[in-house]
Amino acid sequence: MRLVVLAHEPETGLGAFAEHLEAADVGYDLVWTPAGALPDGGGFDGAIALGGSLGVHDARLVEARRWIQNAVLAGLPFLGVCLGGQLLASALGARVARGRPEVGLHDVFLTEAAKSDALFSGLPGRLEVPGWHEDSFGLPRGAVPLAGSTSCTYQAFRFGASAYGLQFHPELRVDDLARWRTVDGYRTLAERTGRTFDSVAIELRRATPALDVLAEQLLGRWLGVAAGVATRTLPRRAYAAAT
Repeated sequence: MRLVVLAHEPETGLGAFAEHLEAADVGYDLVWTPAGALPDGGGFDGAIALGGSLGVHDARLVEARRWIQNAVLAGLPFLGVCLGGQLLASALGARVARGRPEVGLHDVFLTEAAKSDALFSGLPGRLEVPGWHEDSFGLPRGAVPLAGSTSCTYQAFRFGASAYGLQFHPELRVDDLARWRTVDGYRTLAERTGRTFDSVAIELRRATPALDVLAEQLLGRWLGVAAGVATRTLPRRAYAAAT
């Protein structure tokens, strides 16, 4: 398998996902979306869109939204985290707007539909996860809501069989916060909510064992879904390459 990872700023990376991708022997190409030169999605088995301090309506992300829309509607497996999930929702026609902020660890609650979902089935009905956002996404038409929180109606959704948007950050770890401290958007939101990077770091250290399990499970299951899609489309791709 080979993935494309859509990154929007150098300080916000794959976090714990990088280790899990390496363990699964999954290669990926890292692409900076503000540069605007996005690759042909047909050359990959899936796409991961990372978080970031930019707003989904930032002019630098116009091409990324268009790319995500085309790729997902063409059936490319997709996993969007925080800003990446907002970009997916926006690309599919849902509203992304300012809401109640969530900074640090908080609870999300799974929906009834999550019980039979490929990524969330078998997980506890309540999960403690990191968040760092003020904007929130609505539910795209035809999407399935999978999780929400007291501050954010939709924390996760599925579109089709293999496109997922998450509002929370299962991949966030203490080392990531050291880079986030240098980003104005992250600092401003922390100050506005009365949180500090040090207090969030304490929460993350405590929660890391459980978050490692969650991140590995969500990413691993999504990779399984993506592999299934790749297997089903292999004959078509081989025919297209031959012709």
